Amino acid sequence: METNFRFYFDYIYFRITQAYFKWDGRTGATAIVAITMIQTLILSDVSLFILRLFYSRNETKNFTFIQWVVLIISFVLLIYNYQKYNGKYNKLRFYWKDETRRVRIGKGFLVIVSLILLWIPLILMGTLM
Repeated sequence: METNFRFYFDYIYFRITQAYFKWDGRTGATAIVAITMIQTLILSDVSLFILRLFYSRNETKNFTFIQWVVLIISFVLLIYNYQKYNGKYNKLRFYWKDETRRVRIGKGFLVIVSLILLWIPLILMGTLM
């Protein structure tokens, strides 16, 4: 496995599927939705930052089409992630089977932080600007 964004999302998929294995099984539906949420939040953070550079908060309230664009992009990402990750749990489990407990806890903490951290720019830009 390579060490880039795909690797990052692969690990998040693996860990969330592992945590929700009793409910989702090997498909990892919860993990696929979580990855889609992270990807959508990354795109939203970047686009909102760019919009706020050029428009005021009151001007961006009139951009209702952006909500539809985000919804469509999220749906496309969900389909893409489903096709990419559905049934890949065993392959990823084999790859990370030799992780030590310490490494697993450290990376698990980073997964949780990555799920929470992406909300902060949206909250800050929504309340401060």
